[in-house]
Amino acid sequence: MFNFQYIKNLATPGSWRRGYEYYRTNQVLDTELQDNTVIASVKGNFQDKYNIKLNFTPEKVSAQCDCPLEEEWCKHATAVGLVSISKHFYENYLTETTGQEFKFEDENPPEITDYQGGYKFILNTKFNPKFISIQVIDRVKDEKVVDIEAILRAVVALQNASNGTFELNNIQKYELAALQHIYKTGRAEKKLGLHSIPINKLEETLKFLSQVEEVIDYESSQRLVFKKTPWQLILTVNVSLVGNVLLSLHWKRPEPEEDIYPLEEVKYFAKYVKWGRYKNLIVPLDTALSTLPHYLTRSTFTDIRDADGGKFVYEELPKLKDLMTVEISETLERLTLEQKPPTGVISIELTEEKAIKASLDFEYDGMVVPYGKLAEKTPYVTIKKPEEEIIYWVKRNLEKEEKAYKFLLSNKFHPTQTNNVLIEGDDAIDFYNEVLPKLLKNNWKVVELNDFSSLKVASNPLKIHVDIDFDDSVDSFSLEISCAVRKTEIDLDTVQYYLQQGKKYFYLEKEGYVEVPLADILQFTRSLNYFDAQKAEDRRFTVKTFRAGLVADLMDQQVAIKMSRKFKKFWDQISTFNTMEDVELPNIQADLREYQKKGFNWLWFLYSYGLNGILADDMGLGKTLQALTLIQKAKEKHGKEPTLVICPTSVVFNWEAEIEKFAPKLTTLNLTGSARKDLFSKIDKRDVIITSYALLRRDIEELKRHNFRFVILDESQNIKNYESVTAQSAKQLNTSHRLALSGTPIENRLSELWSVFDFLMPGFLYDIEEFDYRYANPIEDRGDRSVESRLKKQIYPFILRRMKRDIAKDLPDKIESIAYCHMTPEQRDFYLDVLDSTREEIFSKIAADGIEKNRMSIFAALLRLRQICNHPRLFDKEGKQKAVESGKFEHMKEMLEEIVSEGHRILLFSQFVQMLEIIKEWLEEKGIRYEYLTGETKAEDRPGKVNRFNSDESIPIFLISLKAGGTGLNLTGADYVIHYDPWWNPAVEDQATDRAHRIGQTKKVFVYKLITKGSVEEKIMKLKERKRDLADTIISIDRSIGKSLTYEDLKDILTPDL
Repeated sequence: MFNFQYIKNLATPGSWRRGYEYYRTNQVLDTELQDNTVIASVKGNFQDKYNIKLNFTPEKVSAQCDCPLEEEWCKHATAVGLVSISKHFYENYLTETTGQEFKFEDENPPEITDYQGGYKFILNTKFNPKFISIQVIDRVKDEKVVDIEAILRAVVALQNASNGTFELNNIQKYELAALQHIYKTGRAEKKLGLHSIPINKLEETLKFLSQVEEVIDYESSQRLVFKKTPWQLILTVNVSLVGNVLLSLHWKRPEPEEDIYPLEEVKYFAKYVKWGRYKNLIVPLDTALSTLPHYLTRSTFTDIRDADGGKFVYEELPKLKDLMTVEISETLERLTLEQKPPTGVISIELTEEKAIKASLDFEYDGMVVPYGKLAEKTPYVTIKKPEEEIIYWVKRNLEKEEKAYKFLLSNKFHPTQTNNVLIEGDDAIDFYNEVLPKLLKNNWKVVELNDFSSLKVASNPLKIHVDIDFDDSVDSFSLEISCAVRKTEIDLDTVQYYLQQGKKYFYLEKEGYVEVPLADILQFTRSLNYFDAQKAEDRRFTVKTFRAGLVADLMDQQVAIKMSRKFKKFWDQISTFNTMEDVELPNIQADLREYQKKGFNWLWFLYSYGLNGILADDMGLGKTLQALTLIQKAKEKHGKEPTLVICPTSVVFNWEAEIEKFAPKLTTLNLTGSARKDLFSKIDKRDVIITSYALLRRDIEELKRHNFRFVILDESQNIKNYESVTAQSAKQLNTSHRLALSGTPIENRLSELWSVFDFLMPGFLYDIEEFDYRYANPIEDRGDRSVESRLKKQIYPFILRRMKRDIAKDLPDKIESIAYCHMTPEQRDFYLDVLDSTREEIFSKIAADGIEKNRMSIFAALLRLRQICNHPRLFDKEGKQKAVESGKFEHMKEMLEEIVSEGHRILLFSQFVQMLEIIKEWLEEKGIRYEYLTGETKAEDRPGKVNRFNSDESIPIFLISLKAGGTGLNLTGADYVIHYDPWWNPAVEDQATDRAHRIGQTKKVFVYKLITKGSVEEKIMKLKERKRDLADTIISIDRSIGKSLTYEDLKDILTPDL
């Protein structure tokens, strides 16, 4: 009745279609049949869940759903109905439904005035997996009872009509109980006079039939006798002399004489019913057939052989004791279970194809068992020692056996169709020479079934040899490369061919198998690639001399290097500055310090070999003096030829002064100023021509007409942007030799280093795309230490970097301190108002366009906050906050008054000229003398200001704009340095500090950085400390963090801590 069509007839077409889709896509959850109700939930749209109930009656199925649709059979109910049909819930309900107790209330009950009883029941005991059938025979009428309900109704009617006087005897009661049970549980087939009882009701049915007077067997027509006391199943367990376990299974009849019957003589009605039949006896049993293992049900006697006996005794028998009575022999009780570790046994055979075929066994106390798929089914080993009359079982360690097998698979063995494993090619050679010895050390047993001598690997490894010598000129050298095993040479191309083919070994007639050192060859090939070597002959490669630093990379590898005498002399000097040959000093008016002499030796060495480099000494160590010594020496040695010096505008005069002081025999030409065009004709007549980076761009067309001995870039970070006009102009100049001077060759990214070297030695660090691929991306993006190491080796010979702390031992100490300042209350309120609006503005822009597109807005916003930290007047252009005082400014005034009163002299730096103007106003009010230098100061006025401050001790303070005077000035007259506001790049601050802390300073230098507590200044300072990594790693120079601000950095900076 309840089927798909039933639901389709009741549901609307839409509900049927969507309900069917829910059913098909498993949207119905947690269906359960409870009595006559199906309870379920359905996942609807938008992850909603709806609860559904289906109510069963024999006449119909009704539905309830808590969804908003006013349909009984909505799509959710339809889906649950379809699931219920698929799970046969309705059929189960009908099967379980047994009706009510028989209290009929018919108006006209049958007119039966007496109930005599007298029924016999014919039981068909032939096994049927679903039903048994019963016929009920009326003994009086000798006919089949087709309508049991009529009999039961009649009895009820008699009871109702007798007013309690009608009584049944015991026999009648038992018959009626059996009839009622058959009616409730069975299905009547009236035409055949049969009543079919579901097999799950069989045990209950037999209990009812055991109470009636007569039950007849359908097939034999014998009367069946029901016994009351259950028969007992008994398992007897013994063990034979050879270790086999012997089982016998019997039924024990409790009365009259406790007879024993073999298992198969008692027939079960059904597997899970505890009733059986022995001849004409129907007996209750203490054990259901379904609870017994299959191997026990086949026969009364069972013989379990060898290792299976151990598994039975120690795994199966304890379970059986819970099911039945078990009787164990004394012999079995004496046997023990031992724990013995397995020994791996591998038998190997070498095939004609040089593959290894292996079988795996395990030995337990002398007994060898094979590894295989049946291992889990035979987890015990029977140990038999007849000579000692000892038998015991050992439990196999299947976990270790499986681990051993997986070990073989992990070493490239693969299973075959037999129970063997196979390994081929290079993997077989690896296994025999590397893995097998380790197995022997771990107490494995190895059985070689034939000769394996041809598989042994030569003990002498393949070695790479490199002979290095200069070519005809010193601008290139050659690498002659070969490979050899002892005295047998192999061409490198041949070795690389084996690598390309994925081969680990190759065969030499005199040596046997030789291993290709994969890691060594790949590392060597990778290094050779960085040399950018050009193949000249079969084994010889030509390399530019400026790549000689990479020889150090080869020396760190398994490579035999042999250098010619000429190249060895060169290498000994270029690989370590301390071994440079001393060069006779030219006529220079200075006593060079020892480190300056070594710096000059290095510069002369590069000059002699046509190489160029960066003199990257710390600020104040005399880079200019060392460069002048080189220029003077070259003039004395090779005659007159002009040198072009390009420097920041602010230090042009410093070069003139240094030449006049230290090398007065060098003629100079100051190629700056508006009248410089009239001076171009004098270029070739002077020794040193000095110009600025700003003028280089304008004068490049004229300058590149001339040939210079040297082009020297002072503060070479000015060409860090390789795409800038300045950098492009510098690279167009014609010169034999180039030199870069810079205390900070890298400020932000490695591309800045590339740009300087592209000026010095074009191609040395390849083109920019290749440099990014080889170096910048692996180092900056992935932190690749091996690539970083190679870059260091490549550039090491061409960067000379000395720090004051290391070499200028006589230089006074530099003591750095942070002076924290607190805002005034009004300043704090003003700062927080601007911070709130700034944070909202910045993060809304970042959310819309990302951080990269808004870097200028970010820096402008941070600039506003930093200005307020200095003094609100810097930000408040309209004067609305004129009355608001600055906590930092007040702190600074106290510091200056105290320092000046103690007789000290101060350099005060700020990046804000307006802040310097405010300080200048206060100094004038106080009558304190000062010098003042900003970007507006004319170049010709700068020397005078510097000289006045250094020579006149009555001027205690020098106010300097950080950008205008942070480099190129010698201000050793000061012993205090105050940084009024912090800058993004700590290297810029260090450069400014070094105006005072440099050669010539005789006093300790005290450095104070004024930081507003809890503000962006403090956050920036902490961020700088976290991010001083890149340049320190490569050449020990600090970097700016300005271009590396992340979203998280910005979030932290703009969080107030006031």
